[in-house]
Amino acid sequence: MRKARTFFLSIVLFLLSSCTTIPASLHTVPANAPLARRVAKLAAGSGARMGIVALHVETGRHLELNAADEFEAASVVKLALLTEAVAREREGRFDLTDRWKLTAKNVAAGSGVLDEFDPGLTPTNRDLLQLMIAISDNTAADRFIDLFGAEAVNARMAALGLPGIRLLGRIPNRGMDPPKWPPLGSMTPRDTAELYRRVATRTLLGPAGDRLLATLLAAQRARDRLPRLLLDGEGSTWAGKSGSYGGVRNDSGMLTTKKGRFVLVAFADRISDRKGATLRATRAMGDIAAEIVNVWSASLPDLPPVVEPPLPPVLMPPVPRAETTLAEARANPGALHLDRVFREADRRFWDLWRAAGGNETDACLIPMPNSWWDGYMPWKIEPVSALVLHHTAQDTDEECIALFQKPESRVSSHFLVQRDGRLVQFVSLEHRAWHAGASLFHGRMALNRTSVGVEITGDGNRYPFAPAQVESVVRLVGVLTAMFELESPWIAGHQHISPDRKNDPGALFPWNEVLGRGLNLARELTGGSASTAP
Repeated sequence: MRKARTFFLSIVLFLLSSCTTIPASLHTVPANAPLARRVAKLAAGSGARMGIVALHVETGRHLELNAADEFEAASVVKLALLTEAVAREREGRFDLTDRWKLTAKNVAAGSGVLDEFDPGLTPTNRDLLQLMIAISDNTAADRFIDLFGAEAVNARMAALGLPGIRLLGRIPNRGMDPPKWPPLGSMTPRDTAELYRRVATRTLLGPAGDRLLATLLAAQRARDRLPRLLLDGEGSTWAGKSGSYGGVRNDSGMLTTKKGRFVLVAFADRISDRKGATLRATRAMGDIAAEIVNVWSASLPDLPPVVEPPLPPVLMPPVPRAETTLAEARANPGALHLDRVFREADRRFWDLWRAAGGNETDACLIPMPNSWWDGYMPWKIEPVSALVLHHTAQDTDEECIALFQKPESRVSSHFLVQRDGRLVQFVSLEHRAWHAGASLFHGRMALNRTSVGVEITGDGNRYPFAPAQVESVVRLVGVLTAMFELESPWIAGHQHISPDRKNDPGALFPWNEVLGRGLNLARELTGGSASTAP
């Protein structure tokens, strides 16, 4: 009797499910009426208006429900901010390592963790992107909304062929949020799924940009909606973005299993205020996703993991080695690559160098590939306000020159003081060399942008520098202090701006002599007006 009753109930349930009406906006490719009915029933039982897109990347199978309808995006629109950030990074207009300062005035209302920190925190742009995705931090999102602007973000989405993704507003600041927030964005399930599909296939921003997008999306911690029933399988992973708003619950992302890659998007709005209504809607998302993935997976073969080729490094174009004397540079200012090392500021420097007793015939100009210059990230060129001294830790001048000549070294300095005291210039004083790296000094970060870098051949921790080298460094301190009105606290060693990483110019560097004599020389060159104030 019990078996007969169970069989009878299963027949009744089957007949009921087979009678479920399939909405006109729900279709599957290839056609699968039983799956469509089950999805329609789960969506109807959610108590919300639902927009669903699911697709299997490798085979093109897909299912859509209300896919072209606009939905309140909530925090899923942060996908557009993330895409704009990565696109700008690939274009050289946005630096992930730049830091942003948290203040009491720029804390947003709602979700996140930055509102729990004291003002003064300085996370990098990458830190903020990760927080915006991983825990949907609203303060981080507002930082990028303010930086990029909705018009630029929407233009980017339209240019990518995704006009259904639109940023509409800004998250209110903490303490200033109205009872009902204005819409943050609108999205269609179809365009949202297409964004993920193109990230998965590395056709949105290109291999490097899409890998970065996928990496940041994998940081999301919310797994209680679409992937709720799908992450038990060995090797299954999820990368996506969810969002919540009054009466709205959304989720989206890429699921990777041994059967391949699935893009899943579910938007739900018009959720009532009744107790349990929100849970009912979000549980329906997970049930729908599991139904689709499990049905499709049953007829899909196991696939080998996707192995991507290593990305080629992004390097500056090489600069042909061309050593030029000052006399040659002055006589032929239009010579190849001299615009990278001999500009108006450099002419003034060498005039002061001669006035300070320097021998111009000893000088040499050798342009280097790695720098920020007016043709590459000019927005990173800030006024010079610091001087940073280094040692090469190498035994010969040629080792330093050869290293800097390689684009893959990713390093350079403005000057090299050679073993015999002669001076080589690599980068124009109107440009910025890559010598400081990660740095912090007197509350200022990223010293590359604001400093002149000077290398001294040798190792100041193993043996003293030659007297001729010390004389040249004294002259450099004097001339650069006079030229840029440097203040003595901003004349430092690499060991001072990166003490956890660097120990140069070393314990044997004669700081007292160099600073004392250099500042006196600066006063002579400026008629006593050079500043030594902190």
